[in-house]
Amino acid sequence: MSIKDNKNIFSLNNKTIVIFGGTGNMGLNFSSILAKSGAKVYLLDLKKKKIDNIQITFYKCDVTKINSVKSALNKIIKKEKNIDTLIYNVYAKPKEYYEKFQSYKLKTWEKVLQVNLTGAFLATQEIINHFIKKKIKGNIILISSTYGIVGPDPSIYQNLQSAKNIYGGKFSLNTPAAYTTTKSALIGLSKYIATNFGAYGIRANTLTPGGVFDGQEKKFVERYIKKVPLKRMAKWEDYEGAILFLASDASSYMTGSNLVIDGGWTAW
Repeated sequence: MSIKDNKNIFSLNNKTIVIFGGTGNMGLNFSSILAKSGAKVYLLDLKKKKIDNIQITFYKCDVTKINSVKSALNKIIKKEKNIDTLIYNVYAKPKEYYEKFQSYKLKTWEKVLQVNLTGAFLATQEIINHFIKKKIKGNIILISSTYGIVGPDPSIYQNLQSAKNIYGGKFSLNTPAAYTTTKSALIGLSKYIATNFGAYGIRANTLTPGGVFDGQEKKFVERYIKKVPLKRMAKWEDYEGAILFLASDASSYMTGSNLVIDGGWTAW
């Protein structure tokens, strides 16, 4: 596409986009900008949230169950005929998620892997079959994390209070190994899809966001900001441009890549 074509390469008109994990803060923010750009957006999640936008639809889906994944996608395909883009933005925080590594429960580890990684496998497997069957040059976007490309810095979590962990539970805020492991694996999965299905015109990329301010304990926020060259945590809307770029024709020659939007956290 050339500039003389006079087309908006960021337009998502006539595009159908599915967001797994769509009713979390980031998923809702994604859905808003994608809908504003013309897409019909389907949010797949366990819990519904009120949505005042006729271009955004919710379907209940449990990513740990293949029949639930298939059923949700088939409903959308039946209604829209095609799906153009899949975004996987799911991660689990089961009970005892923030337990220290030395005593981390196997069942907790397995639950995180099941939701964060196996769910991504099930979702991408289904959508790739759809893309190939319908000869769609489809698009897959997996949401990773800076802790998928670098290890967590333990110094920013020292002496935090469990009572001030806004995400609940009996442990203080930290980044578990299961999170880092699965977010790293998603980058590998996107590269696998890119090299194995590029011949079909299917693209797969990863978006790696940095930490978002969400009302975390003050001590944590102050320490985090010191490590960011831009000297602030992200806001949810900081990722609108990135997701629009990846979902649109603006990134049509991009696949197997990892787009890092972290305020410079990993630049040191």
